[in-house]
Amino acid sequence: MADGIKELCSGLRAGFRRLDKPMFLLVLAAVCFGFVVQYSEMYAGFITRRSMITQLGAGVIGIAAMLLISEVDYRRLAAGWRFHLPVTLGLTLLTFTSLPIVYRPEGSDDSAWLRLGVLSIQPGELLKFSFILTLAWHLDKLEERVNNPRELLLVCLHGAAPCVLIFLQGDMGSALIFFLIFVSMIFVSRLSWKYLALGAGCAAALSPLVWYLLPDYLKNRFLVLGDLENASLKEAYQQLMGRRILGSGMSFGKGLFSDEFTYVYAIENDLVMAHIGQALGFVGAAGALLLLTVICGKILLTARSSRDVLGNSICTGVFAMIFFQSALNIGMVLGLLPVIGVTLPYFSQGGSSLVVSCLSAGLVLSVSASDQKRRTRRRSG
Repeated sequence: MADGIKELCSGLRAGFRRLDKPMFLLVLAAVCFGFVVQYSEMYAGFITRRSMITQLGAGVIGIAAMLLISEVDYRRLAAGWRFHLPVTLGLTLLTFTSLPIVYRPEGSDDSAWLRLGVLSIQPGELLKFSFILTLAWHLDKLEERVNNPRELLLVCLHGAAPCVLIFLQGDMGSALIFFLIFVSMIFVSRLSWKYLALGAGCAAALSPLVWYLLPDYLKNRFLVLGDLENASLKEAYQQLMGRRILGSGMSFGKGLFSDEFTYVYAIENDLVMAHIGQALGFVGAAGALLLLTVICGKILLTARSSRDVLGNSICTGVFAMIFFQSALNIGMVLGLLPVIGVTLPYFSQGGSSLVVSCLSAGLVLSVSASDQKRRTRRRSG
């Protein structure tokens, strides 16, 4: 018994030494800042106490899972796709059924949620985790053979499958994120530039078809971007209000617990940066943006230090997810992009999004820990 406890403690100490502490502390700071922002929204009456407690629980689960994943070799995680992919894909496919657990939240444009007892989950968020791992595993197995036309076609089908699935689900924002993750991961692979150029040309050629398939309400959101101030109130109201709320905090904001907050639909998730701006001002919004930027930079450094295609691809996928979600979300608040339902990592309300953001950070920590092990063996050898 005593020997077992001693061995456990020794393992925990070794794991702590390998832990990429700056990355862990950055993510922990982002999660804690997100709690503060959501608590401010609860104080203002924008979200319920139950929603806040759910967010807190998701954060605790996410941090714990992140630490757990950091202790598992990322090669084993990628090789275990046969276990997690059927679960995440199966849950996503359930959203296409007429089962009573499938529901569409009030005001939402898609049926992308499942209600399981007192909890609701968004399977498309969980699928991002599996997609990054499986695509990284696929690219690692191919290496130079990715330039073989047959193999490249299979990789493209691998990337297209979740994009099409989520697009058909009606979640345009998540479909775009899947596409950008795929493009980023394939870009840093050993794919020939001629195929990259061909892919860019095909994407440009298919853009009219994508536009044709977009629902009218989403087309209108794009069309009003050039002149929000003079657009019809129905199409531009949410973004106009979001932009005005963002600037209403001036330099230092109204305070986290002000009685003068302004509400607009989705201010707790899609437009959460607007609330950060009105509560903490330009300084707070810039600080939040800086925190996300540093996290993205740290992920890129880990990708660069990785010695294999798998580790590099995983880190690239996680970077793409966090970077593009952040860029698109902030672009929506500033009125530069249409509102398409993209959350701001770590800050927006949504347990599924928060847990997946933490799980993905855990993958980066796993890659970093493996690199640390390799350097330690090299020094001792």
